[in-house]
Amino acid sequence: MSIEAIQALTALTGTGAPAAPTQANAAPQLDFGKMLGEGIAKVDNGLQAADVQLRAMAAGKDVQVHDVMISMEEARMGLMFMVEVRNRAVEAYQELMRMQL
Repeated sequence: MSIEAIQALTALTGTGAPAAPTQANAAPQLDFGKMLGEGIAKVDNGLQAADVQLRAMAAGKDVQVHDVMISMEEARMGLMFMVEVRNRAVEAYQELMRMQL
């Protein structure tokens, strides 16, 4: 662990506090709720597309079986990922609730 690296950073800012980012070099802010909503919409669209292909195949339309299987597997994997994200978020919330102040 190098303490010189921390001193070098404070020497660059001129103060003991880290420099605040300016508008020009600030990283774009990510909205967790918006990102989560977009992910849910993407998973829902994948599920609906797989359902449409499956119904078309069941109706006897000219749909390739491998295309249906690929879209169903993609939808399944997206749903499994979404469920795992939900499980991790619930687990993190429960861990925060167990913390003592």
